[in-house]
Amino acid sequence: MTDYTNNILQRGLNNIQPPFLKFIRSQTTSSLFLLVATIMALWWANSDYSSTYQNLIHIPIGIFLGDIELQASLKHIINDGLMVIFFFLIGLEIKREVLAGNLAISENRRMLILCAVGGMICPAVIYSMFNWSLDSQIGWGIPMATDTAFALGVLSLVRKHIPTSLLAFIVGLAIVDDIGAILVIAFFYTQDISLIFLLISFTLITFLAVSNYAGVRQPIFYIIVGVAAWWTMLKSGVHPTFAGVAIALTIPARPTLAPGKLLDKAKTKINSMQNNKYQVDVLGSRQDHEQVLEIRDYAERASTPLRRWEDALDLPVALFVLPLFALANAGVAFSLSSFIESLQHPTGLGIVTGLVVGKLTGISGACWLGLRYKIGCLPDGINLHHVIGVSLIAGIGFTMSTFIATLGFDTQPVHLHSAKISILFASVISAILGVLYIRFVSTKKT
Repeated sequence: MTDYTNNILQRGLNNIQPPFLKFIRSQTTSSLFLLVATIMALWWANSDYSSTYQNLIHIPIGIFLGDIELQASLKHIINDGLMVIFFFLIGLEIKREVLAGNLAISENRRMLILCAVGGMICPAVIYSMFNWSLDSQIGWGIPMATDTAFALGVLSLVRKHIPTSLLAFIVGLAIVDDIGAILVIAFFYTQDISLIFLLISFTLITFLAVSNYAGVRQPIFYIIVGVAAWWTMLKSGVHPTFAGVAIALTIPARPTLAPGKLLDKAKTKINSMQNNKYQVDVLGSRQDHEQVLEIRDYAERASTPLRRWEDALDLPVALFVLPLFALANAGVAFSLSSFIESLQHPTGLGIVTGLVVGKLTGISGACWLGLRYKIGCLPDGINLHHVIGVSLIAGIGFTMSTFIATLGFDTQPVHLHSAKISILFASVISAILGVLYIRFVSTKKT
């Protein structure tokens, strides 16, 4: 008989592991990682080691096979490669929300779409007013975006003062916002399109969608074809992040068979093993090992690939991809004078006003109109005051806004410098105002 009793070391680890895993999986933790990476990038870029920072993010990395050369800087690998995983995860969340989340309920969907559209149009219009007919006008898409990770992290600071449904509301709002940002990137921040590569990429994505409909579930198939679609999208000139979202929409969202039937089979198998007079020995008995694997297979087939991939990518994206993006892109050298000058520049004025004022006006104003004319409704427990607080916090546009800024001002370093400083400043102001407003409203009610 095998003794599975835990020893002293195992029992000690078992006491430490649950709270550690809870900390790692917390939304606050992912926001903390992103914040630490941002602060580190800012310190590094303004320290005596600033040259090492610039050398690192622009260091060429490549593969050489004879005459074939694949080479890019570390920054481009992160922005064009790793960030595709982030957008792939966004695509999975979009599909799940549309099929089974807040966006699946028509009344909530209408309100979320209305609020998100208002929160995109107002900031873009405000930015354009400050930058009309200037070469910086291309940055109009920068204040449209909301950073979901930071926004949820800030909301978690006042979680006891808000209804739980408000977290789901801002997730749905951010997802619609992300859809708008992705479309803006695809249609307005793309140049020199190669129709041949674009056609190949869309053909591969269509092939994945047909395969999903045909019942293909093997992850390796979607990975191989998906990488090919990403590569051809990159070669086409359209930013490959669009491919990440498009590929995610082809991932199966249905289980292989009805979960009830599969779980009944698993239950039957478990009962037969429990009724066995011999103790189950998964190490020594190959038959017992195969039976346990069969039960695992039933459980896996009862779930959906979309949900499994989303769970698998959530932590790597939150704790690695996004902090690495922040580390490579948030490092901007500035002094007090350059900081003030950047905020006074039309680019800076447009971004700060767009994120802080535009998001507030656009989201809360659209919500008021939606309630006034019964276009949609808010989830239970949420009122207009909560939405005003969320619209302030939605001005945190860090990750997506910085990403769009790097695309729009790729050949305009002065504007990019001003944009990055303004995004950071506006995000901090939005977070502070949002927290203070929610605390004020909750205190006033009590």
